[in-house]
Amino acid sequence: MTIHFLFRQAAHAAALAAVLAAVAGCAGDRGALPTQAAAAGLGVPARTAAAKLPNILIILADDLGYNDIEPFGQDVIETPALKALAAEGMRFTNFHVHATCSPTRAQLLSGVDNHVAGMGSMGEYRTPEMDKYPDSYIGSMNGRVKTIAEVMKERGYATFMAGKWHLGGKPGQLPKARGFERSYVLVGPGGSHWDDNGLLGVNPKSRFTEDDKPIARDTGEFSSNLYTDRFLKYMKEAQQAGKPFFGYLAYQAVHDPLHAPADAIAKYRGKFSQGYDAARQQLYRRMLQMGVVPAGTRMSPTAPLFQPWSQLDPAERQRQERIMEVYAAMVDNMDWNIGRVIDELKRTGAYDDTLIFFISDNGPSGAYMDLYPGNADGKWIKATFDTSQANLGAPLSFAGVGPGWASASASPFKLFKMIGTEGGTLSPMIVRGPGVAKPGSINDGFLGVEDIFPTVTQIAGADRGTERNGVSLAPLKGVSFAPVLQGRAAAARGADFERGSELFGNKEYRQGRWKITWLPKPYGEARWQLFDTDADRGETLDLAAKYPQRVADMAARYDAWARANSVMAWDYDYLAKNLFDYFDWRKGVPRQIINPGQE
Repeated sequence: MTIHFLFRQAAHAAALAAVLAAVAGCAGDRGALPTQAAAAGLGVPARTAAAKLPNILIILADDLGYNDIEPFGQDVIETPALKALAAEGMRFTNFHVHATCSPTRAQLLSGVDNHVAGMGSMGEYRTPEMDKYPDSYIGSMNGRVKTIAEVMKERGYATFMAGKWHLGGKPGQLPKARGFERSYVLVGPGGSHWDDNGLLGVNPKSRFTEDDKPIARDTGEFSSNLYTDRFLKYMKEAQQAGKPFFGYLAYQAVHDPLHAPADAIAKYRGKFSQGYDAARQQLYRRMLQMGVVPAGTRMSPTAPLFQPWSQLDPAERQRQERIMEVYAAMVDNMDWNIGRVIDELKRTGAYDDTLIFFISDNGPSGAYMDLYPGNADGKWIKATFDTSQANLGAPLSFAGVGPGWASASASPFKLFKMIGTEGGTLSPMIVRGPGVAKPGSINDGFLGVEDIFPTVTQIAGADRGTERNGVSLAPLKGVSFAPVLQGRAAAARGADFERGSELFGNKEYRQGRWKITWLPKPYGEARWQLFDTDADRGETLDLAAKYPQRVADMAARYDAWARANSVMAWDYDYLAKNLFDYFDWRKGVPRQIINPGQE
């Protein structure tokens, strides 16, 4: 480590301390300076001159597995940009999101529990029961929350985003209406990475908007390249205006369908011939060596939802290899695009003044796309796409990752996207920039996605206020972890913190290291289970029978939390029919429509 690097990091820490001190007593007055007492209350020194506000950049991957990047255990897929960010920043290894995308995005941008914010479930699912909870299950953010973009815009920041939105598509729900001055977005849940083909036969085309106005998606760029191009354009505009910026780069990758540029796919030919079972074990060992899972963590057993690699015939092994080659190329390409943003920040001299967050929105997806609602008869897929194996990754291909490789990407944790387990809700997080006091360090203190909002607003000295358009704001769920970034605290929450969470009937309550979960069969036991997340991050040993009183007490606390946060009781028959059966491959042969074609 050079002397220059040490001085630079010291300067970054001092800069963030100065910013926090400058805003400690002046949340409602941007020009005021803090009192000594206010600064002392934040644990940072008082200052007498205005501090330069840092740029804030949040990069969000879609369906990325915990260990899909090098800083968290990957040793086949190359992610040099994220590896460099981790070396200069902090890795957070106990950071939790929701098990699906849009509830995570609502909680990220608002800092408020997803139910209270309006996204109690994904907007694609609607039941009559939801009408009993006004504003909690509307499929978009409601008027009781402000987004980070709205708050930062009021602070004087330029605000912009590019990528996937998935937080409502009606007027008043799109990015510009929620504080983003510039935006280019995929409005809905996903679709082709090359054009406007959608995910579902019942909704065959995807919508795109720029600055909330419809725009065609017909020029053929790969999604991550296109979003990065737009993002860099908006960033340049902000820099030319002389403003600090808040940028949100919400990649569509690595959500299915699996697409990637041909040269990136070629790079990974033959790299996954060992299969998903061996990869899962190899990643587990590497993660233990790297310290990104606690020492002593046991591997969760593989769910009996798919065939072991040893039982696949040669043709199916070859198809599975091709699937993972394309998936790896998507991750590789996303990292390359992140590198483009970093290079531009360095070129313009803004890199050292930019605080960068990198996260995923949920665990890896185990879905096969022909099992999605409305796709089961295969007619739309066959009429629209070229599903030959030779076309995998190219325009008009249509394939998902499947449960085997998703289990490897979630190793050593239990299950994956859609399920409220560690495998479905743990996300890698990297934070790099001014004020990160311990470059290259790992922090295992519990954090939730809602914590990013108060952290960003505190660092920027932005005041959320008490209302939006005359409507009182809902209380924040998140807590700031700025002191953790500064090295002044080991964790943002106390050892006995409490936190509830729910999505699609996956229920969870935490008291410090203890976690109870209620999961529908076959993913859980349809009863409360108890896990010690410090000793057993893989959720391999249910302690409910050993500590029945603890389970009863925590279940009562969950019930109280659920009532306070407008959490409805789901009809599990409805969920099985409309959601979970699509992820239970025991109910039918995994028949993802991929024809061998010609190699």
